Amino acid sequence: MDVLVLIFVVLFVTQTMIFYALLRKASAHRGMTSNPSSYDAITNELAKIKETLIRIENRLNAPNDASSVLEKVVEEDFNQTCYRVLELLKTEGPSSSSELSIKLSRSREHISRILKNLYMKGLVTRTGKPFKYRITDKGLSFLENAA
Repeated sequence: MDVLVLIFVVLFVTQTMIFYALLRKASAHRGMTSNPSSYDAITNELAKIKETLIRIENRLNAPNDASSVLEKVVEEDFNQTCYRVLELLKTEGPSSSSELSIKLSRSREHISRILKNLYMKGLVTRTGKPFKYRITDKGLSFLENAA
């Protein structure tokens, strides 16, 4: 979702810059409105802007886009950390997010997000306050299938 917001902001800023450039160009040609060459100049300028926008759009939609690479890296790290969390819960038993964050050298917030995701998928259960997480049978079969 953040990528869509970024694309929207880039396109909005680009559109604003285009209109600003057109306004400046129009004010520079104010006295030449009856001259057909001023219309041609504006048309040519609009064609250049359109080509630039198409190039920007193509770059944003490119499969090798930096944002898609970043998403893949984040997803891969998330999956590896999920796997490591499940492994720890399997081998060391019930743990809190704070205990897991220390063992995995990750922030407690990061581990809490992962644990919430695992809980929503039914791979772990949680009890008590602060939550103690335990791996479920579904989590165990997930680990076996992933190995």
